[in-house]
Amino acid sequence: MESEIILSKISKSFNGQKVLDNFSYTFRFNNIYKISGPNGSGKTTLLKIIKGVYLPDSGKILSKSKLKVNVSYIDNNPRSFFHRLNVKDNLDYFLSLNSPNYKPQFFEELVDFFGISHLQNTLFSDLSQGQMQLISIIRGVANKSKVIILDESFSFLDIKIKSKLESFLIEKNIQDKSLVL
Repeated sequence: MESEIILSKISKSFNGQKVLDNFSYTFRFNNIYKISGPNGSGKTTLLKIIKGVYLPDSGKILSKSKLKVNVSYIDNNPRSFFHRLNVKDNLDYFLSLNSPNYKPQFFEELVDFFGISHLQNTLFSDLSQGQMQLISIIRGVANKSKVIILDESFSFLDIKIKSKLESFLIEKNIQDKSLVL
């Protein structure tokens, strides 16, 4: 159990509508998983349960990793940033607040790797949706979590950045023995 997350008989309902029913699965670290299904099938709910945003109505989540501090949840919603702050101030604030593993040097490496150093002093509200999404992804990986959850996070990215990001996540997964969902 040291290097896995075990979901056992997880169920979750919203307004009497069952979204997950008796779902069980074991996610092993040093793997990349893709969860697919039609809209409304419970994918986001499942990912938010793993992160701890939602509690299951029934069932158990077992893991030796402290999921609250070792899971980064990245979605395609830019509302979790301060739009009147620049990129660097946003990332410095959120990463220092939520991430005990955050190292400013790693943030600089990520910004250079993705070729967006020139955006650091740009107001968040002045970014394109793709740039906002990339900043969100950088925020999610900069804290070096053991588990990275990407929930439709590639939606607004161009093909070049998607390819670079896929390579980065595969390399991070291999080096850090992490889990990517």
